[in-house]
Amino acid sequence: MKKTILLSIIIILILSCAAHAKKRKGSKPEWLMNPKAVYSEQMYLTAIGEGDSRSDAENMAAGKLARIFESNIKAEETVNQRYMELTKNNKTSTEEQTDVTKSVNIQSQQTLFNIQYGESYTDDVGQVHAIAFLNRMKTAEIYESKINKNAGRIDYFIGIADKSADPILKYAAMSAASAVSSINESLLAQLTIIFPSAIDMLEINYNHDIIVRDAKAAAAAVSCKIEIQNDEENKITILLEELINDLGFVLSKDNVLKIDGNILLEETDLKRDLEFIRFELQINVSDNKDNIIVSMSEKGREGHVSASEAKARAIRTLGKKINKQLKKKLITYLDGMVLE
Repeated sequence: MKKTILLSIIIILILSCAAHAKKRKGSKPEWLMNPKAVYSEQMYLTAIGEGDSRSDAENMAAGKLARIFESNIKAEETVNQRYMELTKNNKTSTEEQTDVTKSVNIQSQQTLFNIQYGESYTDDVGQVHAIAFLNRMKTAEIYESKINKNAGRIDYFIGIADKSADPILKYAAMSAASAVSSINESLLAQLTIIFPSAIDMLEINYNHDIIVRDAKAAAAAVSCKIEIQNDEENKITILLEELINDLGFVLSKDNVLKIDGNILLEETDLKRDLEFIRFELQINVSDNKDNIIVSMSEKGREGHVSASEAKARAIRTLGKKINKQLKKKLITYLDGMVLE
């Protein structure tokens, strides 16, 4: 009898513990129900995401965190790429680039530094919840360091521009200063939300609007001459003029930069039902000392039911190449002029 009673008590205790464990497992954590109670608003910025997996939930949380900054300045992708090149030699430690500045580039076009993730929780229907957070003070320290270093880089580029009488070098330096300054504007806007009082601790001795103005003035001092052989309808010339205008340069016979080349467009019979146009394009960009600084060579063919439309397709293909490939090569060359 005693054994039966003892066994019953043990079973009841086991069932009670199991029920308690099940209840505890199913209950929602405090950080999910009331994140500000766990992550003080004065010390943290937080966002909660959900998804089919922990990584999906964390990505959504990071995206929501980034949207806090959506109303602020967004840097173009080209500027971000140039910034990485223009600052990669700026004595930044490997530790700072990896462990300390854990950056996450969100589809919202915001790049946030030092995002961290807390616990995750899986609900009754299998959805995973995760919280992303920024420690305001620690993250502010990272931003302060980056902004101050960028300010030093900007000062370096402006110094090159002030000392140079070469319009190409002056433009390269001011364009680089403008690119880094644009990134700093984004970082400053983010820091204003993360830790506003940190703004007073920054060592900024430049004016972004003045830098942008001076960069435009430097671009306007770079005159360009375009001469493309066999460009009967000036299709390629027009594409190059658009590129020059996009960079802020001006067209002139008294050139600082010269763009010359040759275009070949001819019908070719491939024994098919379509009409084909074969194209070859060679472009050289030379400086004011007649040194070729950038070249581009493209060849291929386009087909259509009519030769005129095949030709139009060939021009469109070359237009994309000029706007991306030639422009990128030219910007890379100019940035290289001012890198240490």
